[in-house]
Amino acid sequence: MKKIVFGFVVVSLAILLIGTRPSQAAQETIRITCWEGYADAATVKEFKDLIKKKYKIDVEVKTYYPKDQDEFYKAAKDGTADLISPPADVAKTPRFYAFHEGRYLLAELDMRNIPNARKILPFFMKDQSLIHKGKRYGLPYNCGPYGLDYNTDVVKEAPKSWNILWDPQYKGKYTINNNFPKCNVWITALALGYRYEQIFDIDKLERNRIQEKLNILAQNAKSLWDGSANPEEFPQLALATDWGFAAAQANKKGGKWLIASPREGGTAWIDYWCITRAAKGMKKKLCEEWINLQLSPEAQAAVVKNQGVSPVVSNAGPLVTSEEKALFHVGDNDYFKTVAIWQVMSEKTEKAFGEMWEEAKKHRGNK
Repeated sequence: MKKIVFGFVVVSLAILLIGTRPSQAAQETIRITCWEGYADAATVKEFKDLIKKKYKIDVEVKTYYPKDQDEFYKAAKDGTADLISPPADVAKTPRFYAFHEGRYLLAELDMRNIPNARKILPFFMKDQSLIHKGKRYGLPYNCGPYGLDYNTDVVKEAPKSWNILWDPQYKGKYTINNNFPKCNVWITALALGYRYEQIFDIDKLERNRIQEKLNILAQNAKSLWDGSANPEEFPQLALATDWGFAAAQANKKGGKWLIASPREGGTAWIDYWCITRAAKGMKKKLCEEWINLQLSPEAQAAVVKNQGVSPVVSNAGPLVTSEEKALFHVGDNDYFKTVAIWQVMSEKTEKAFGEMWEEAKKHRGNK
């Protein structure tokens, strides 16, 4: 009997001691596959502090920066990421299709957890890229051009046409993208006078005519870049095609780069935040908190200042300069109607554009 009483006392004391220990916060891990700069150290810290304060959860954020849009699809398909930041057209592109019946790769968003979405400009909210059967599977985050950047120390007047890239005086003095062949086909077609409604369909283009000009574009480039242009190279250049990121970084180091507005127009991407099917329960809710944070006025102003591209909300204007507001069309809903937002293209067109770019690169010789 004494042993039983003694045992009861010991157990009671143990329970009492455990109960007096400070409770540990729950833990969670969020895996993010996004373009570089979308989840920098300051952003991650702000998110971790928010989650700790709001949910008493210690969240670890693991980031991976891809070089190609294929990696967003792979991350969603393999379940190796909870959040991804793909271009708008990826989810419905045939080879990356995310909505096969019975095996969706993305999770429907609970908009109650993303109140900042109410400030997204109407142009972006009307985009159907991540709407499927009336349900939303992603939200716009930022928007930018496959733009024509120019070094004002070298090019004294703003270029008026994409054709400046074919001007002999700039041979070997520009950089262009390598791993998005369609972008180079698009600007070549625009330079030749094709219209927006034609450039997304190979059947509406004269392939041989475009190929000849595309060959010269590849041949005369100083370098080709994957993922994002290299800002360290910009002091040696006169011109560059760019998402906007590299020019912004080059300017932080004393560069004097601006973005031209070619008379032929241009194409623009919208990057989205999407939650993959791997995120469930509380993890999914934390991912929605991440998206909500990225749509705050402060985060959207940072899109301008740190990334050199356009925000998607209407309320970031007071947090940027008047120059930034004009250059990046902050809150200007009507402006975005004037550019060709990337569209889903047929497999035939995607294949043709890829083949055309591979052929063009053969003209670079040993560069």
